[in-house]
Amino acid sequence: MKTGYHVVYARDYFQGIDDAQAFGFDFAQFELGVPEYYLDGLPPTQLRAIRDYADGHGVELTFHAPGDNVSLFADYPCVRRGNLEQFKRILEQANLLHARHMTVHAGDTSAFKQSGHVDDDFLSAHAKYYEDVLYENLSDLITNAGGVLICLENYHLNEIIMRAAQRLIGEGRELWLTLDVAKPYDYEFYRRNKKAIREMHIHDINPAIGRSHQTVGTGNIDFAFFKQFYGPDVYMNFEVRPVEEAAKSKLALEAI
Repeated sequence: MKTGYHVVYARDYFQGIDDAQAFGFDFAQFELGVPEYYLDGLPPTQLRAIRDYADGHGVELTFHAPGDNVSLFADYPCVRRGNLEQFKRILEQANLLHARHMTVHAGDTSAFKQSGHVDDDFLSAHAKYYEDVLYENLSDLITNAGGVLICLENYHLNEIIMRAAQRLIGEGRELWLTLDVAKPYDYEFYRRNKKAIREMHIHDINPAIGRSHQTVGTGNIDFAFFKQFYGPDVYMNFEVRPVEEAAKSKLALEAI
């Protein structure tokens, strides 16, 4: 089982790699929403130094794409072009670093509910439009991925996202899946596409404080249930901070 942790609080790439090795992780997943890890502007010499350092420590590199303020549903022409250009640059650098995969969030669509209505009539009327936007944007990422696997996470997963993803998977495109065990997911979608799962995000939900990203075993997630989605190509990424708690979570999951 390949295990890694979500790097957010390390000083830089080198410390993140050091921590991965020190705590017995096979890979480090750097969060590209953290300014210290931005790949833009890093010269080839620095990228080679990071890659060689990771290789020398026996640590693979993976990435989590920026997602909190970036959406693959972006449809304004200039914003859309800018988003895709940014992802293209990230993927160019990630390939130079020999990254195994990059996990992405789909993001959110526009939503405008009417008074007294439970469903969103606007979103229902524009579902195919947003499905096509996501399909096209993911297609662009796949085209520019090089040797990096593009893994779509179940962040705010809904029917629109699943339909766009299923189209790409059904066409034999190189779209892969990340299953975050603490986020909403559709059992049948992941059962049907089990062969496409390349990463699982592991963390617990503590109902007492209403928070996810807690140490495994301190919340109410039934981790044994998710064993059915595991396979030899699935990397187990512990999204628990700091790294010491990720290491505790690794031991707890192994015990389960």
